[in-house]
Amino acid sequence: MRKRISKPRKIALALLLALLLAGAAGCRYMSIPAKDDVLAGQTKAKSGEATNAYNSAVIKGRFAGEGINRHSTLVLAWRPGDADYTEYAVAAGSGPFMLYLPQGRYRLFAITDYNRNGVFEAAEVSGRYGAPGGPEEISVREGELVSGVVIALSRSGGHSDALPLEWRPKKKQPVLRQLTHNGQTLKVYHEYFSPENAQTGYWNPSSFMKVFGAHIYLAEDYSPRKIPILFVHGTEGSPHNWMFFCMRLDRSRYQPWFFYYPSGIRLGLAASLLDEELRELHNRYGFTKMVVVAHSVGGLTTRSFLTRYASDKEHAFIRLFFTLATPWSGFSVADASQILTHKSIPAWIDLGTQSAFIANTLADELPKNVRHYIFYGKDDSLCGDKALDDRAVSCAVQLYSFPCDHTSILSDRRVFAQFGKILEKELW
Repeated sequence: MRKRISKPRKIALALLLALLLAGAAGCRYMSIPAKDDVLAGQTKAKSGEATNAYNSAVIKGRFAGEGINRHSTLVLAWRPGDADYTEYAVAAGSGPFMLYLPQGRYRLFAITDYNRNGVFEAAEVSGRYGAPGGPEEISVREGELVSGVVIALSRSGGHSDALPLEWRPKKKQPVLRQLTHNGQTLKVYHEYFSPENAQTGYWNPSSFMKVFGAHIYLAEDYSPRKIPILFVHGTEGSPHNWMFFCMRLDRSRYQPWFFYYPSGIRLGLAASLLDEELRELHNRYGFTKMVVVAHSVGGLTTRSFLTRYASDKEHAFIRLFFTLATPWSGFSVADASQILTHKSIPAWIDLGTQSAFIANTLADELPKNVRHYIFYGKDDSLCGDKALDDRAVSCAVQLYSFPCDHTSILSDRRVFAQFGKILEKELW
């Protein structure tokens, strides 16, 4: 007589298999750092309540002040009462900084390398957040993006504010500086978009955020005569995934843009960052039409962005939304990741079949001005029937199937041919 396996045990076995596969891929699962491990531990606030210790929110800000080398300015985030600084960031040139943090209340301090010796010293405090008589702390919740933060910098050292604690980078670990900024022009094959960096964004999003942040990149200089097509990658993805689409695109009509972000972060946070960066570029260029194309989990992130931030008035320039091989229903393995004690990256919270993120994202309707087309592969063993979830399909204009798997759908000529036909019909 054949024994039946209980549902909890099936979930546990599925998780074990997933972890074995992760180990075979390079043991990255075992090397998730504490800041990116949801179950790494908790800290207790002064009230005695336990708070999340993993990085789950972003504070985005900029430095103000004339004649200061902002590329040599570091910002520190500190929670009053903590024995150490929570995080740091160095902005790219005159661009904004992004701090990837756990939820909490923070004070921000800036240090500028005035003597250009390559060391951020306590005597070089150049500013702090908060005007005299104004708020000195920023409160950020789990999964939240707080933007518009400004820190005024002084022209020289000797700022009246002292650091609450001594700060030194960890031994043998250089201070990481952000290399890129929003709206930067980079070729789709640039080394920043390498598979190794993409994997870091999934398994160690904190390191990725320090170096790259989460931005939109242009494959060529902006042209008001061309329609932007924004490509959004999925899990462990990067702009490299869109190489074939970019090569076949009619560049006399369209200009490819890429949202590059750490795919291991909470999906709702990724959606907020997409909104923030796209809003910034629209204010800069004022384009009137845009197409958004997303692969795999990127489709869930993008749909969340559209349902939360786009409307007839907000982001009304978005006309078309394409999703390729998107697992709308989530994964049972991600459900198991929230039950069993183990390492767990933030994105897994949102990828479970019963996650609040998926339920809310699919329950909300897309803006009326956005026409959604769903592409999926008949041979996609990873996505399977998850691509045919009625909650998503019922809102789509049309559904197209192709003899592809989860990856080849990005390179198959038949997929791009159908994509081109829809662009022609809808936009011209």
